[in-house]
Amino acid sequence: MAELFQNLLDYVPSRKTSFIIATSAATTLILSDAIRRKLNPVPKQIIPSPRASIIPSLSYEEQDNLPYPPNLFPGARDVDSPYGTTRIYEWGPEDGRKVLLIHGISTPCLSLGNIAHALVQKGCRVILLDLFGRGYSDSPDLPHDSRLYTTQILLAITSSPLSWTLDGFSIIGYSLGGGIAADFAAFFPHLIQGLVLLAPAGLIRPYHFGWQSKILYNDFLPTRVLEHLIRKRLMDGPSASNSIQKLTKAPASSTPMPETAVAAEVKGTSDVEFRASPLNIQRPNLTVASAVGWQLGHHEGFVRSFVSSIRYSSISGKNETWRKLGSLKVPVLVIVGDTDPIIVANELEEDAKEAIGADDVVWKVVHGGHEFPITHPDEVVGHIAKVWRI
Repeated sequence: MAELFQNLLDYVPSRKTSFIIATSAATTLILSDAIRRKLNPVPKQIIPSPRASIIPSLSYEEQDNLPYPPNLFPGARDVDSPYGTTRIYEWGPEDGRKVLLIHGISTPCLSLGNIAHALVQKGCRVILLDLFGRGYSDSPDLPHDSRLYTTQILLAITSSPLSWTLDGFSIIGYSLGGGIAADFAAFFPHLIQGLVLLAPAGLIRPYHFGWQSKILYNDFLPTRVLEHLIRKRLMDGPSASNSIQKLTKAPASSTPMPETAVAAEVKGTSDVEFRASPLNIQRPNLTVASAVGWQLGHHEGFVRSFVSSIRYSSISGKNETWRKLGSLKVPVLVIVGDTDPIIVANELEEDAKEAIGADDVVWKVVHGGHEFPITHPDEVVGHIAKVWRI
């Protein structure tokens, strides 16, 4: 027994050895935690928009010369909430048809300004809002999913001096905004008097997503690294070297990734017409390239919100949600571009009609790519006016 006990003691490390092991383990844990914090720092809960960080230091003349002047549209208001501040514009006849417009993933509400003005000329009351992390809206540290965007829509309409819920209202959503609009309409059908989806996200077929994209947006990379890559991609544009390809050392996918069209918008490289198209009828010098470039340089939360929207918002796989749109009391007007590389017309037509019901979809194809709501606003409003009879 004594011999056995001694053998056991031989396996027990000395105090000095135990101290060395414990110290090494603690050092490893500390270094690992430091690296983790460096790559995934605790984010700011709410990142303020340029409304708070830039505008107060500028004169009225300097503000007016910005790529996105804060006084560009009538009826501006800033609505505070636990999620940060949302910039909203509301104007038009008080007794007109109420229409909420929701922009895409990269541009602030500038992209739908011409459509909004045209609807006002037809007697509508409109609301434009900057989605969280865009334009003059703050960026909250929350998943940018349908729950967050639904809350933002409710903030917009309930902050109005007019009632938007008594008789309901119409929604127009473009690109990502189309996916957001469809989500809201599916869960609040009693509020919907009209639904228009312009090149909408929500039903993009999975095969369009390359494996590089799946790696990037499924928490594979630390947040800071991913945001750096996306910032560089947005700044460089699609014609520059692809940082994702460098990372994966893989050839480019033969199909476009969801952010490809966004990068094209940022650099204004889609086509000559797109580059020359004004974002506002009174300001022909304002372009998508200048507005989004300004966000990249002056809205600290823009890239965070952009990445979160790609990860969590309604881009693909929302077939069950879209099925609920068949219960709306109005038809769903879907307008797409015939050369759009992201929202493929024949695919979306098949999937939308299967989900909603062919009799409940008004389907229109216009000439142009993903940016047609910017380049052809009058044609878009013409289709809307016929369906709404305004």
